[in-house]
Amino acid sequence: MNWNALLPEIVLFFGILLLFLLELLLKEKYYKSLTLLGFVTVVLSAFSVLFVGYPASTLFDGFTVTGFNLIAKFFLLAVTGLVLLASYDFFMKKGSIYGELPYLYLIALLGFMVMLSSENLAIIFVGLELASITMYILVGLFKREYFSKEGAFKYLVIGTTGTSMFALGSGLVYGSTGSLLLSLQKGEDPLFALGVLLLMSALALKVSAVPFHFWTPDAYEGAPTPTTSFLATVPKIAMYFLLVKLTVYIFSALPTWSFLIGVVAVASMFYGNLMAYAQRSVKRLLAYSSIAHAGYFTLALTVVDKLLMTSLLFYVFVYALATFGAFTVLSILEKKEGWTHHFLDFKGIAKEHPFLASVLALFLFTLIGIPPMAVFVGKLGIFMGLVKNRLFFLGVLFVLASLISAGYYLKVIVYMFLHEKERDWGTTGVSAGESFALLVSTLAVFFFGLFPSAVLDFLLRLV
Repeated sequence: MNWNALLPEIVLFFGILLLFLLELLLKEKYYKSLTLLGFVTVVLSAFSVLFVGYPASTLFDGFTVTGFNLIAKFFLLAVTGLVLLASYDFFMKKGSIYGELPYLYLIALLGFMVMLSSENLAIIFVGLELASITMYILVGLFKREYFSKEGAFKYLVIGTTGTSMFALGSGLVYGSTGSLLLSLQKGEDPLFALGVLLLMSALALKVSAVPFHFWTPDAYEGAPTPTTSFLATVPKIAMYFLLVKLTVYIFSALPTWSFLIGVVAVASMFYGNLMAYAQRSVKRLLAYSSIAHAGYFTLALTVVDKLLMTSLLFYVFVYALATFGAFTVLSILEKKEGWTHHFLDFKGIAKEHPFLASVLALFLFTLIGIPPMAVFVGKLGIFMGLVKNRLFFLGVLFVLASLISAGYYLKVIVYMFLHEKERDWGTTGVSAGESFALLVSTLAVFFFGLFPSAVLDFLLRLV
C-alpha cells in the first residue's frame, strides 16, 4: 500500500473526523472556531500535496497520482479554503448556524479529490456521488428560507437523474469494452456510443450545460450565498479536469463527439446569456452566467488539442476565483436587513459602500474578459485554439456570445454607480475572513492576468 499517494486525502479525512467529533461536543457555540479549524485542515492538505511522489498508484491501481490531478487538487483546496474563510460571518449574522457546515464542505471536497485520482469509472462514480449528496444537503441548510429547501429538492431530483445516467453509461461502456478502466478506445460499437452519450449527459448536468441546466437558477438562488459560491466554483474545477481526462480517453473515440459537444456548447452560451438579461435578481443573473460559461468551457472539448485543453483548465481556475469574489460580495451585502439581491437593492450602493461596489465591478469586468484580468487570457487561449483547429465558425460564435454577455454585467455596474439609491441600507460589517478572501481573489485575477505563464506553463507540461 502506497500511503504517500493518499497523503492529501488522508490529511483531509482526519480533519473531517476531528471536526465531526468536536462538533458533537462543542455544538453551535463554537461554530466560528470549527470553521477556522476546517480552513487549517484545508491548508495542511494543500501543503501535503507538495510532498506526494508522482506518478504513483495504490488501491490495486484504482487510485493514481499524476501531476495533472495534483494541480487540480491544489486548485480545489485553494478555493475551498477561501469559501470557508468567507462563510462563517454570513451564517452567524443570518442566524443560520449549523455545526455540520464546515465538515460538509470538506466531505464534498474529498469526494472530488477521490474522483480526480481515479482511473476507474466505478470509483469516479463513488467520488462524484459523495460530493453530490453532500451538496444537496448544503443547498438546503438555510434556516427559515423556503427557497433553500425548494432549491435543494430540485437539485436532488435532477441530480439523481444524472447519477442514473452516469451509472448506466458506465455499465454500457463496460459491456462494450469489458473494462471500467480509462484507456484509449475506439467507437465503432453502438453500445459504446450510447454509453458515451449517457456519460456526457450526466456530466453536462453537473456543469449546468444546456439542456441539463434546469436545477441551476433555483439551487443558486435558494442556497446560502457562501454555499452558492462553493457550487459555482469547486465542482466546476473538478468536473472540467475530469472532462479533459474522459475526453482524451473515451469521449473523443465517438465519431460524432465534436458535433455533439459543439451543439451543447453553443446552446449553453446563447441560452445562458440571453436568459440572464431577463433576470431581476443579480444572484440569479450569475446563475445564468454560469450556464453561459459552461458553454465557453465545453467549446474547448470539441477536439483533443493541448492548447485548447490547457486554456480551458486555466480559464476554469481564474473564472472560479472571480466568481467566488463576486458571490462573496453578494454574501456581505446580504447581511443587511431586507436585502434580496434585486437590481433595485443595488441602486446607488457605490455611494454607501464604495469598496464593495468597486470590488464587485472588478469581478464583473473580469467575467466579461477585459484585459489585464486573467479570464481574458483564458478566453483568448480558447479562441486561438479554435482558430488553430480550423473551427472558425465556433470561434466567431464564442466571440459573439462573449460580447452579448457584457451587457448584463455592465447593467449591474450601472445600477451601483450611476443610479441614486432608493433606500438607506446602513453600514454592514466585513469580517476578517471575508476581507482576506476578497484580497486574495482580487490579487489573483490580476496576477494571473499579468503573469499567466505561472500556471499555463505548468499545465502545458501536464496535459
